[in-house]
Formats: sequence, structure tokens, C-alpha cells
Amino acid sequence: MLRIALLLLSALVLAAAAPSSVVGVYQLSGVREAAGGLELSADGRFSYGLSYGALDETAEGKWRQEGNRILLTTDPKPRPATWELVNSEAGDPKVFALILENPKGQPIPNFTVIVRMNDGSEERGQTLNEWLEADLDTRSPVSVQFQVPVFDLTSPLFAVDLGKARRYRYRFDPADTGTRDFQDWPLEIKGELLSPPDAPAGQGFRKVDRAD
Repeated sequence: MLRIALLLLSALVLAAAAPSSVVGVYQLSGVREAAGGLELSADGRFSYGLSYGALDETAEGKWRQEGNRILLTTDPKPRPATWELVNSEAGDPKVFALILENPKGQPIPNFTVIVRMNDGSEERGQTLNEWLEADLDTRSPVSVQFQVPVFDLTSPLFAVDLGKARRYRYRFDPADTGTRDFQDWPLEIKGELLSPPDAPAGQGFRKVDRAD
């Protein structure tokens, strides 16, 4: 009888010490001017979303638990964005012009464009809903590069040869831009909080609903 009582007591102690299921819905907590959420499903899949300033990103994939950590891996793996020079043409001999378009041939505005000159200087501007044009002076463009800082995207360096062309048409395919590529991204389990590495105290994804 005493042995049975001790076994029951031991089972109760172990049950009390066992962590509650991490399956459920979480909201970003402790980060000002940001909104985000995370859902861990019982089938081992997750959904994630974050909005912070001009940045909006999402992800879905697989999760697993290792000790006191949850590891997220995006699945399927996001396709990277691509950049290319579509064509170039002679144009006005006194004007350098460029345009950036999406795969449908529509202009893409508000991307940073960096034009490097033959004297080592550079000019920065923003792409437009039309051709971006600049009068040529004593300096000559030698390369063009595009950037999207909010997504940490930078195009290859495109060479410019004014002897062959002065109007350049480029294309940007965003593919899965905005999808976060997690590779075993760890979240530490702190009670009802899942906290990213090195996050300040109280920051992370806090459980708001139990899906188990």
C-alpha cells in the first residue's frame, strides 16, 4: 500500500513539473510599434507574421522542440528575388535613362538606385513610375545598382556602356520577398513566452490561446 502511494505521489510530482504543451497561438509582446503573431499547430507546422515600421514579413513551415527551445524552419524554402537587365537602346545622346519594372512590365517606384560615375563618385535617387532621366555632363555612368533596404535586398552591379546604349530597362522579380527564411530559428520557452535569442526580458511571443 505504501509503495502504491509513493508511486502515485511520484507521478503527481512529475506531472506538475512537466511543461505545458507549447501548441497554441501567440502574440508578439514587449516590442513597441510592432505587431506579430505565431501559431504552433499540433501537426508540427507553424505560421508566423510580423509588421514593424515599413517591414512586413511572414513565414510558414515546420517546428520542433529540443529541450527548452522551439526551432522554426521555413518550408517550403522561399525563392530569392531576381534582378536582370532586360534590354538597352541608343536613346538621346545627351540623356542617361533607366527604368525598373516588375515581371508584368509595370514600373516599380521608390526603390533606391545608385549610379556610379567614371570619376568614382556616385549619385543616389529613387526609381519612378516612369523613366528616370538625367542630363549627361562631364561625368559618365559606369554602373547601376538597386537596393530595397527594408528587405535587405541589393541587386548585382550592372555595367553601363554609354558607347552602346543610354536607355536601360531592368526587371525585378520579388519571388518570395517578405517570406522569412528560418533555419532552425530558436525560441526559448519561458513559461507562456517564447523568446528569441538575446531578446530583452519580456520580449517574445506570448501565448494567448491554447490549441491543444
